[in-house]
Amino acid sequence: MAYVKRLTIHTTLLKALKYVENPKKTNEKILISSNKCNQNENIAIKEMRELKKFHEKEDGIQGFHFIQSFKKGEVSEEEAHQIGKEWAAKFLDDNYQYILSTHTDRDHIHNHIVINSVGLNGKKYNSCINEREDIRRYSDLVCLEHGLSIIERKGNIKYKSYKEWLESKNKTSWKDVVREDIDFVISSSASFEEFIQKMKSEGYYIKYGEKVKYMTFQKSGMKKAVRGKRLGEDYSEESIRERIKYKEFNISHLKSKDYRRYKIDRNSLEYQVRKLTYRSVSLNISIRLIILLFQIIFRNNQLTWEKDNRPVKYTYAQKKAISGIKDLTTSLNLLDKYNLKTRSDVKNVVQDLNQKIYFEDEKLKKLENLQSKSAAIVTEIDLYNKYKSYYEEYKSSILKAAYKKRHEYELEKFEECKNRLNKFGLKESEFEKFKNNYEKINVQMGAVQEEKEKIFQELFDVETLNKYLDDEKREEVLREITLVRTNDDKTEKER
Repeated sequence: MAYVKRLTIHTTLLKALKYVENPKKTNEKILISSNKCNQNENIAIKEMRELKKFHEKEDGIQGFHFIQSFKKGEVSEEEAHQIGKEWAAKFLDDNYQYILSTHTDRDHIHNHIVINSVGLNGKKYNSCINEREDIRRYSDLVCLEHGLSIIERKGNIKYKSYKEWLESKNKTSWKDVVREDIDFVISSSASFEEFIQKMKSEGYYIKYGEKVKYMTFQKSGMKKAVRGKRLGEDYSEESIRERIKYKEFNISHLKSKDYRRYKIDRNSLEYQVRKLTYRSVSLNISIRLIILLFQIIFRNNQLTWEKDNRPVKYTYAQKKAISGIKDLTTSLNLLDKYNLKTRSDVKNVVQDLNQKIYFEDEKLKKLENLQSKSAAIVTEIDLYNKYKSYYEEYKSSILKAAYKKRHEYELEKFEECKNRLNKFGLKESEFEKFKNNYEKINVQMGAVQEEKEKIFQELFDVETLNKYLDDEKREEVLREITLVRTNDDKTEKER
């Protein structure tokens, strides 16, 4: 996304040139280009003054300063500089002396272009309202050609990778990242001390211990620290210590407290588990068993809390597992849809879906390339239509000289657009048809993107299924959702 503004230079042209060429802002003058003048500001100012003197236009406005700012992290220094060159070529039409520099001293990269107020043809730069709107439109066009976002994006769709789609689907926040890092380190730590060391190696600064009221985490790059308690009940120092101590998984506590050795309720979850266990192993049976185990865990958690007349509380990991059960139910439908019998069948489906995504990506790239090229022509058509009325009024005007003086920019822009469209081989009668075809490209891109997102969703569901089929990952999920009792539950343990 590029934001554009224009400043008028009345007297301090050399000062503006020195500012934009500041070595500290331009990587020691590496990111500097010039057009029809020297790159050195002291020589460039002499050349600009000579041109003014030659055309006898030394008075009045001395130059113009254009600034093009990009969204933070969206573009590299080199690409920003290239965009600046292409942008200047479109709206200055190689007729003006200018210095272009790319500044990197702030968190967002931005271009500066300082131009001479007098062009090589002897005419002064026309800085009217229409001109300011047009330079912004040309900036958007160049950004579009480079695959960047623009402030008012019409018809353009940026295609996503599966990773980007997954992040937007899961709406991963920085707190989720911290939780995931803590969970991962706990799973591989044998002691609390080892946990601290591993978190530090992951780039975390941690406050903990008796002198600290709340354990806090701050990852390099994070603006502020977060209390473990704010992340959820499982992330306080006390809970983390207990999670490490009792992390070994034990299936015995999954049995219902209402379980009786000889008399079994045929409607109970335990009976359903037993019944499925004796059947031949298949993916369908595996998924149903996992769902039943989850349901047993949640029911036993409820019984534990309700025993003391306390409201049931679920940890962050347990809440994630509740949505996981919904995913597993979707997985059962996938088994029928793809006729999945074995783990290798699942892997084959993942490969097929990734291949489909690749083909859709190729379609989208071709359409984007076509859209980008067409957008330049559509821009010229729109500007041609915008200024055509000025040309028609000029032709029918009795006082042509006065009208031309008042609308010099509009008439010149019309002629420029007309000449460019002639080079493209387009006649005025074909303009509407070309724009309709351009709109069809946008519709096609939207359809391809929609199809991609459907495939993304299927891939996500199949990968979720694959995760729960993996023995180690399944046990890890079961460990996470099992109720971890704190010191407040010591009485409960003694019972």
